[in-house]
Amino acid sequence: MTANYFIGTSGWHYEHWRGQFYPQALAKSGWLQFYAQNFSTVELNNSFYRLPSEKAFAQWHDSVPENFRFAVKVSRFITHIKRLRNVEEPLDNFLSRAKGLTKSSARYFISSPLMSPEMMKSWRVFLKLLPRGLNHTFEFRHKSWFDQGVFNLLRHYGVGLCAFDMPGFTTLS
Repeated sequence: MTANYFIGTSGWHYEHWRGQFYPQALAKSGWLQFYAQNFSTVELNNSFYRLPSEKAFAQWHDSVPENFRFAVKVSRFITHIKRLRNVEEPLDNFLSRAKGLTKSSARYFISSPLMSPEMMKSWRVFLKLLPRGLNHTFEFRHKSWFDQGVFNLLRHYGVGLCAFDMPGFTTLS
């Protein structure tokens, strides 16, 4: 099995990037298109806080090349409030809304909860809910998740692992 790596950032809409990354005169409406000329993926953070409209998802899709990947951060309602329990309906709603990003090629839906080991049972049930044919990726922010049993379950369900580096924690050590 070959691993695929996509390099990008967490979001693209940062005012302080104007003049540093984005050309000074480039309108904000062109930022995603410019970003996609330099990176192969971006994490959509706003979907964690509120569900964007179908129109917004479609506009983002239309702004990037066919091989670009969006990592859509799953709603905190599903991951942090419901803690992955009884989420069939909210998950269906989320994926249905985000389908505007999946028209041309597989996109990554990233679930990024701050999970603890106590969530293992809910996580196993949640894995079974994830529809096949979409690319799901988990970001674990607790070292106890980096275990062969967890990796085996990810492999069994065809789910990816997000490698990241942040102050005080890295998945690459």
